[in-house]
Amino acid sequence: MHHQWNKYQGAILLQKLPYEEISVSYTEVQNAIKDNHAILARWTSEFDLQEPTEWWYCINDKFTALENLSAKQRYRVKKGIGNCDIFITQELSDKIIDDIYKLLLESFADYPEAYRPKINLDATKKWLKELANDKNIDFWLTYNHDQKLIGYGYCELEKDIVWLRQIKVPTKYLGTEVNAALAYRICEHYLYLKKYRFICDGERNIKHMTNYQDFLVRVLNFRYAYCKLNIVYSWWMRIAVFMLYPVRSLIKWLGKNNPFFYNAYCILKQEEIRKSFI
Repeated sequence: MHHQWNKYQGAILLQKLPYEEISVSYTEVQNAIKDNHAILARWTSEFDLQEPTEWWYCINDKFTALENLSAKQRYRVKKGIGNCDIFITQELSDKIIDDIYKLLLESFADYPEAYRPKINLDATKKWLKELANDKNIDFWLTYNHDQKLIGYGYCELEKDIVWLRQIKVPTKYLGTEVNAALAYRICEHYLYLKKYRFICDGERNIKHMTNYQDFLVRVLNFRYAYCKLNIVYSWWMRIAVFMLYPVRSLIKWLGKNNPFFYNAYCILKQEEIRKSFI
């Protein structure tokens, strides 16, 4: 049986829902790597294990109403709600697209140089218009009381789950707690009103040094659904990983301001996690 693989930054990822247990043979994986000219294949298995592991999905499968949050959580959410207006839409005007582009520029400017993405207006416009044509995409827009866009995100609806694909709030607005308000409204909409099985912020993030998943767990009662990480390498990448793995601390140091070494370290970090399951 042949399964669907999606190529992302040189790797291929098995296309499946987190809770789906799909069996793939080593031969199939190797053929998929060759067919896609990929450096490695990656997938997860054994979703939502009882014991903690080094790999996980960050999910929320139980909505917590405002009055049932802890005092500190409730304060942050209420502060955010008071500081902004939040809208959900599937349509984007040219002005909204321009505003999202400016917000992305502000947000990415805060990223370390080693993995700061480079974007341009034309490519961003094209990408957002393609998303707006997808009926499984919802956009979430957050405005302050001066009608300035200060937070944005989009969600992808897939069967009975919701993927939290992107949430961006520039650092200078974090004190307004719009992040808390936006995440709360998203949970309220999809879990309480629409009755989706769960919202997923994706797998453990290796490449971006962010504490957003930790924020979701602490403030919005998300949790880590632990699972197993599986990786198969192309022949030459297997050799490279074998040779570089013993000096991964040096690779990490070299990658502080160098994208090439930083990406190499991310692969070695994933290998370290994979080895934890052996």
